[in-house]
Amino acid sequence: MTDTHNADDPTDADSEPQTDGGRVYHEPPETAPLSDRPLPERLRAAVPSGARALRYVIAIGVALLWLVPLIGLFMASVRPLDQIIQGWWNFETLTVTFENYAEAWTFQSGPMRQAMYNTAIVTIPAVLAVTLLGTMVAYPFARFDFPMKKALFFLLIVVMAAPPELVAMGNYNTLRTTGLFDTYMGLILVHIGWGMGWVVMFLRNFLLGLPEELEEAARIDGASRYQIFKSIVLPYSAPALVSVAVIQFTWVWNSFFFPLVFMRSRENQLAPQVLPLMKGRLQIDWGLVAAGSVLTMIVPILLFVTLQRYYKQGMVAAVAD
Repeated sequence: MTDTHNADDPTDADSEPQTDGGRVYHEPPETAPLSDRPLPERLRAAVPSGARALRYVIAIGVALLWLVPLIGLFMASVRPLDQIIQGWWNFETLTVTFENYAEAWTFQSGPMRQAMYNTAIVTIPAVLAVTLLGTMVAYPFARFDFPMKKALFFLLIVVMAAPPELVAMGNYNTLRTTGLFDTYMGLILVHIGWGMGWVVMFLRNFLLGLPEELEEAARIDGASRYQIFKSIVLPYSAPALVSVAVIQFTWVWNSFFFPLVFMRSRENQLAPQVLPLMKGRLQIDWGLVAAGSVLTMIVPILLFVTLQRYYKQGMVAAVAD
């Protein structure tokens, strides 16, 4: 009896299933399968239901509420003042120019170049410090039992709920006495203390989802508390740490009240302090102000776009836990 199957026939290879370790699988098709339903039926099936359509309308409306002002700000920043004085939505004459950005970058009363550099000097250390310290404080609250645990955690919540004016009043004389007033270090310490409360609460909620079996297995293998924290807790907390860093970076970068109170020297002014100087005294140059605003906000936006995948993972896990 002769075997008529040809192993070299590509038609047979594509049509018959193949095996891999006892599991049968089929080769994926080169093109997507076509639907047998007619086009009108498929269009009717694609139309969302009433409840889903309402959610879409609400989501699109909220998105427009956020996008329209941003579009207007950008359009005002790339057009001359005489074209936006009647409204940025007037497109009878449209001239695109980047002179506003160049003027804002080298503005005489407060160049945005120096202001953004000063803001980075304050923001980066404040974010890194509060993220690391917050993790070190949140881990004992999530895992250990110690005296006055609930009272100390409640104290952190109270600090988080305190208004910034109260924080400024309590630290103004302290910074003057210690010589940290009008210095980057003094402002960094204020931001660390102000952000510690919510960071600890956020990371504690996230670390409550850390399986205790991982730590027990590490202790059986002879790992110390420091090794467990470095090798297990920190890698596990990476999405939450990214979420904390993005939110804290945005808050510190855009903070106006604390720099206004604690930073007085012109050469130490931060970007939010320089923006009001661009409006002028006799006439407000809206194009210049818009360009300075875009330069200020572009850094947090780029950071969020770069880390948005980890940001969403950390936020969802912290809320779910």
